[in-house]
Amino acid sequence: MDAPQFDPQAFGLPESPALVLDLSDEEVTRRLGRALAQSLDAGAFVGLIGNLGAGKTTLVQSLVRTLAPDAEATSPTYTLLNEYETDPPVVHVDLYRLETYDELESIGYWDYAESGFAITCVEWLDRIPEAWPREGLILEMERVDSQRTARLWATPGFDTVAADISERLTS
Repeated sequence: MDAPQFDPQAFGLPESPALVLDLSDEEVTRRLGRALAQSLDAGAFVGLIGNLGAGKTTLVQSLVRTLAPDAEATSPTYTLLNEYETDPPVVHVDLYRLETYDELESIGYWDYAESGFAITCVEWLDRIPEAWPREGLILEMERVDSQRTARLWATPGFDTVAADISERLTS
């Protein structure tokens, strides 16, 4: 299933992204994951939106491995939520199989998303827009044929994070 067209303004974000990247290959996606890991603190929220095969899980795997090189991050498609004992901890959520806000409650979603103790990465955020805590980053990843693109939006408190990520990717 392809992701619906992302409307940043529906999430309270500016129309234009803070950063646009050409993800020319999987290594660039991994570099973006490393830059996120180096730029984010506990309590950060990263919403991931994109079609199948866009690189969402690859990005989170890289983020986790940057924080804990021996960690094995896996897709939470069937578990719905994986927690990694990194520093800071990472919570990786997949909303693909969920349909309602009530289902978020049943997996303890808000306990993680609002706790402030972890970096929370949520794939398929656009499936349940109410899962967006209105603060953090949203990364739209798109794959069309062999072309992959990432667009990063940041709420006002995360503008410096977006700039830091950009700097890490260009240095």
